[in-house]
Amino acid sequence: MNTSNQEIEVKFLIADLPALLEKIEKLGALTLRTRMLEVNLRFDTRDMQLRDRAQVLRLRQDDQALLTFKSPGQIVDGVISRTELEVSVSDFQTTRAILEVLGFQVFMTYEKYRQNFKLNDLVASVDEMPYGNFIELEGNSPEHVRATAALLGLDWDQRINLSYTALLSLYNQNTGNSFRDISFEVFSGLNVLPEQLSLAYADLDA
Repeated sequence: MNTSNQEIEVKFLIADLPALLEKIEKLGALTLRTRMLEVNLRFDTRDMQLRDRAQVLRLRQDDQALLTFKSPGQIVDGVISRTELEVSVSDFQTTRAILEVLGFQVFMTYEKYRQNFKLNDLVASVDEMPYGNFIELEGNSPEHVRATAALLGLDWDQRINLSYTALLSLYNQNTGNSFRDISFEVFSGLNVLPEQLSLAYADLDA
């Protein structure tokens, strides 16, 4: 997250993850965090008031515990822009208990393996999701994000401004499933196709 608390980001679906990682290395990216499992809990009220307001309340566990709030997003010059407020918390389970006492409940869990890089002065996050591999670029301006996507040879027309949760909804709609969680256990043994997510691969050399 940048210092203004304004998140400007875009995602791309990746067909060839090893080739992408090789390209990131050749561009001289700095590793900010090595590959690590993330477990994310999404909270809402019983009547889903946050979802109805397009707000996000999330508790994440990786090498630390983070509590995050995100405002509704707006598309600005082709990328999503929204306010993100995030704080490190000392105890994942206690923070969960506090949120539940306040009336929030977990309505979904999602997992991913993530590694972070500093590339072209922005944060590039490579995400291995249960339903596919993605790269997320977060910078200070839409122009900065687009220029970095071009460095990586990504097709800008295939950019994604949807959350991983929204992509699960599309997958359910397209396949007739009713999965609630995005976990490796739930998707075990499934070969998810881009069209099942209403997406196309963005790495042009794939």
